[in-house]
Amino acid sequence: MIRPTGLAALAATFLAGPLAAQAAPAGRATTYAITNATIVPVVGARIEGGTLVMRGGRIEAVGAGLTPPPGAQVIDGRGMFVYPGLIDAGVQLGLVEIGSVPGGQDIQELGQFNPHNNTLTAINPHSEHFPTTRVNGITSVLTSAQGGLIHGTAALIDLTGWTSDEMAAKGRAAMVMTYPRVSGGRFGGRGRGQGQGDAAEQVNRQVQELTTYLREARAYNALSSPAKANLRFAALGPALRGEMPVIFNVQTDGQIRGVLALADSFSLKVILRGAAEAWMLADTLAARKIPVIVGPMTQVPERDLPYDAVYANPGVLARAGVLIAFQSDDGGTGDSRNLPYNAALATAYGLDPEEALRAITINPARILGVESTLGSLEAGKAANLFVTTGDPLDVRTLVKHVFIRGEPMPWNDRHTELYEQFRVRPKP
Repeated sequence: MIRPTGLAALAATFLAGPLAAQAAPAGRATTYAITNATIVPVVGARIEGGTLVMRGGRIEAVGAGLTPPPGAQVIDGRGMFVYPGLIDAGVQLGLVEIGSVPGGQDIQELGQFNPHNNTLTAINPHSEHFPTTRVNGITSVLTSAQGGLIHGTAALIDLTGWTSDEMAAKGRAAMVMTYPRVSGGRFGGRGRGQGQGDAAEQVNRQVQELTTYLREARAYNALSSPAKANLRFAALGPALRGEMPVIFNVQTDGQIRGVLALADSFSLKVILRGAAEAWMLADTLAARKIPVIVGPMTQVPERDLPYDAVYANPGVLARAGVLIAFQSDDGGTGDSRNLPYNAALATAYGLDPEEALRAITINPARILGVESTLGSLEAGKAANLFVTTGDPLDVRTLVKHVFIRGEPMPWNDRHTELYEQFRVRPKP
């Protein structure tokens, strides 16, 4: 997480800043203006010495030479940069509070097929992980459950709100599935070694079960008036009609080929996630316009693949013309704040830095169908943004202000509370 250098700098910068502990009351249409800053819209050229105006939760104006409207609260951004809020396309935020405490987890249901599960209903809006994540510029995340072959719908949420419904940017953003694979190895192996024959048979059986389930759900949704309601099949209707994308959690090239076959059989609008071996099929994915959510980048490749296979994967895909985004989560709860550094790691292995920035802003918005409201700094879009001292991909950069829906986010998170608590600890 980005913090000032040194404890004194932390206290001075975050705990005593003009907007550090305040946020406008709910329902109050406060106007803010950030002036004299370098504005990075992501979808256009940088604006030097620019001004950005927020009113009523949206960006009202952005450009050079603008005068802040009367009554606006003005932030002098001289020497600083304004970026659109970062979007993490794969987390479990709000579903897991303490990983080692089962009572604080709501990420998995029994059974292989749970398309009726709606992740949004399980989110804890008061999670301690939200404040510690957004202080690094992450303003929106795609959170989803796990377990079985069909997990249910993922929710795209903004990291503020009293209820999960208030947080929703797109409550049912995508159906989430996992394509079966042979177990073993870092990502589950590549189908080699003792016992792989039995494992392969099990995978084939699971693939057949998934295919049969989708076929039955398609037949159910084709009925004008089913004799008996089936909520699980009904929940798959939007995905089978192409109205909702389907995120497939995959890793190997074999899984990806299997997903492509399913996509052809059921006319699914597919998004691949994880996809550590997507580079093997980069041209195919580009030609078919299938986006890929890569990461987390801190994984290691399979033992029989090149050492840089995971790290170079995003660059290979982007150069082939595949629309990419990043996810930070590998089952933990506190990794999302490291999202920009996942993208930065990929730049060291061939990903263009500008494309890396797009992959954590406008690209996930496009992949999830919310590019009209999120992902860039344009008039009319939601005012999700942050102000920094430099490039957010650089770990040395400090985040000074974060706005979500046009409101400044407070800096009193779990980390600052612990800092204050132990700062005044009596000395022996």
